[in-house]
Amino acid sequence: MTLHTNFICDNENLVLSIRNNLNGDFAALENISDIKPGAFINISWNNKKLMLPYSPRVGFVSFSDKKWDFRYKFKDSIKINEEEPLLYELLSNGKYIAHECILNN
Repeated sequence: MTLHTNFICDNENLVLSIRNNLNGDFAALENISDIKPGAFINISWNNKKLMLPYSPRVGFVSFSDKKWDFRYKFKDSIKINEEEPLLYELLSNGKYIAHECILNN
């Protein structure tokens, strides 16, 4: 399965790339299941350029810098739902804005 890199979030194009950072090689991921500790995601969306570190959590694959959080949920206990990720803008008051994303075909 090839990693999906083009989405629509809140009617704006979102383009991403994910890289593993094993020994400083910054290898581009081609499959989300190949992610390793030290990975990060680059996101270009809505005039923003984000670089978020991999932040594994129970129930989803997450990249977060505590201001932004990009997540993939699991369809079941093994398969990742790459077609509908979520992008959260984390606000200083503990609230957040959810930006729903869909795969851009």
